[in-house]
Amino acid sequence: MLSKNVEWFDDWFAIEDIAPGVTAIGEPRFHQINWSYLITGTDRAVLFDTGCGVRDIRPVVRALTKLPVTALPSHLHFDHVGSAHLLEDMACADVPDIRQHHRDGALQHPGDRFLGEKEGMRWHPFKVSHWLHIGHSIDLGGCHWKILHTPGHAPEHISLYDAQNNILLAADFIYLGALYAQVKGANLAHYLATCETLRDLCNAETQIVAAHGQPDADNKHAAPRIRQQDLIDLADSLTTLRAAPMQPSYWHVNTRMHLLTAPHAFAAWQKDQKTI
Repeated sequence: MLSKNVEWFDDWFAIEDIAPGVTAIGEPRFHQINWSYLITGTDRAVLFDTGCGVRDIRPVVRALTKLPVTALPSHLHFDHVGSAHLLEDMACADVPDIRQHHRDGALQHPGDRFLGEKEGMRWHPFKVSHWLHIGHSIDLGGCHWKILHTPGHAPEHISLYDAQNNILLAADFIYLGALYAQVKGANLAHYLATCETLRDLCNAETQIVAAHGQPDADNKHAAPRIRQQDLIDLADSLTTLRAAPMQPSYWHVNTRMHLLTAPHAFAAWQKDQKTI
């Protein structure tokens, strides 16, 4: 079930070394095929996303590092905050779409940002120990990761970028398969603007990894790799979609991905067109 260089941690989690100090933690048995990322420096570590919550991710993290670990979700969908309430040190991006749900000393149910009820998942409030502003550089000792605001799939969505080592952790902004622009909060105008920014930030050598994978032709799983060309293709296809006379629910991007859309995701473009 696993590709070369990917190994089982137990019967649920799989791990793969992506780059020095970056380990992917996958859940290939879960239908969303989630991948979270543990980033370690010389002084401390960050867990970017916490899994879907079917299993506790803490034993994996403890086995991979003895450093202090701060967990940071890319956004508030259930499959990225599943173990958040179990982790001792949680950070969140300091954006209004997250701040508005912080009450009584904890992050409360974020309404339609969660999406977990249909999966039988429960929201567990968790304490936010650190609020990190957009553009903040996380110093782990020997490496720095910049917080990028990357809305489109979700308004609060962030990605992490290590300029020195040319690595982008894209989370749910772009991944293999169906890109969810049909969920509440998705915005195609934001998708295009973010995509253009990331396309120009990256180059052909940038290592881009995402939060959802697909099995390869041999039905093997590995952390999902994205190419700069995928960002170029997404930006080009969104530009074409913006000029299209219809609002399709399915939109082809390339052979690796497509968009699922809904009328609300077109709203910002429609507003701009009415203003002109």
